[in-house]
This record gives sequence, structure tokens and C-alpha cells, in this order.
Amino acid sequence: MKYFILTLLLFTSISFSGNDEPHPVIDSNYVSKHLYNTKNLSITDLKKVKLLLEANLEETGKFKFQKKKEMDKRLLKALLKYDDIRIRITDVIDELIEEYQVSDEIRNSLLSFKETFKEIIKENRPLVKDLRDYKAYDFRLGSAYLAMMTAFHSREDTKKFYFQLVKDKKNNSTSIGRYNSDLVNEQEKIMKLKSEIEKQLEANDLIVKLKEVEDEILSRN
Repeated sequence: MKYFILTLLLFTSISFSGNDEPHPVIDSNYVSKHLYNTKNLSITDLKKVKLLLEANLEETGKFKFQKKKEMDKRLLKALLKYDDIRIRITDVIDELIEEYQVSDEIRNSLLSFKETFKEIIKENRPLVKDLRDYKAYDFRLGSAYLAMMTAFHSREDTKKFYFQLVKDKKNNSTSIGRYNSDLVNEQEKIMKLKSEIEKQLEANDLIVKLKEVEDEILSRN
């Protein structure tokens, strides 16, 4: 399933995935590059590794170990703030109906999706207590968006409306444009935080490895 699936439709959404797929924001991309069998290294090599680890840690600019639990809290807080904007879709749908003076058929379809969104939000958002919960919630809400995208893009009588919305996404004088702009701004904050967390994960790894090497050097004295 492609991430950011709604960039061709109405919304710019933090991408979602199924429970068996990695989430592009929640799941870390970090893989340790610092794998050493310290017991098998000479004291000379241990000292070289120590200098290398210290230099790499200096590059991260983060010298304190941070618990993953604390990083997860920060990320969940940012995602929920983003979702506060995303769930405004229920209000935006009403604005779209009025702004574009849509046909009764499109109006009924939009209102139907609005009720679907409201139900998903009501039943799932209060249950989000951690990142695992958010991932499941994100999948359900994202699936509803995907269903709406398919519905409007696959029918000849709704394609004109669909492509007008795509065009107006970049126009902040329209309701869909303002909504999209707010989502993009919040996304940028999340991706910046994601980058900081990845750097902290590397720093944590380096701090642990450095301590292991230093302990091994001390044990040889």
C-alpha cells in the first residue's frame, strides 16, 4: 500500500499502513552500524573503536541517553495534534457541499463518508493511548479516505468534482486549500520530530556501545 495515498485527492495525510506493515512515522528506520565483538578486540583496537564512537556521537550532537518511552510520548503527542486537524474533514465536507454547489448525488455521497469518518473517530480516537493504538486508528481512518478517493475517481459523473478539488488543494482561498495547508504544516513538524528521534536512537546506540567498549578497556587493566 503506498504511503501518502491522498496526495492525488483531497487530503495530505500522514500515511497509514496495516498492522503487519511498517508505519512510515511510527516505526523506526534506524539500524545499528556499530557492531563490535569487544571481547575479541585487542586493547589497541578497542581504543581506536572508542575514538570512532566518540567522534560519531559528537556528530549527532546528542550526548544524553533518552528512553524510548519518552520519545514515543513526544511522537504520539505530535501525531494527535496532527489528527486534531485531520478530523476536521467532517466540517470541511459541509463546506465543500456549499462551496461547490454539488449535485444531490455527490452531496449524498459526501455526507455518507462524513458519517463514516465521524463513526471511526468516535469509536477509535478515544482508545488511542499509545503509538500502537494510533497505528490501528490511522489505518482505519486512512482506509475510509482511500474508499472516498476510489469512489470519486472511478465514476465519470464525479471526476470533474474530483479534479477541481485536486486543483484547489493549492488554493488557500478555498476550504480544501486551507485544510490541506494546515495538514501540510503539521506534517512538516512531525517529520522534523521523526528526524530528531532517529538521531537520538543513533545516539542511544552509540552511548551504549561506547560504555561497553570503555568497560572492556578497564577490564584489561
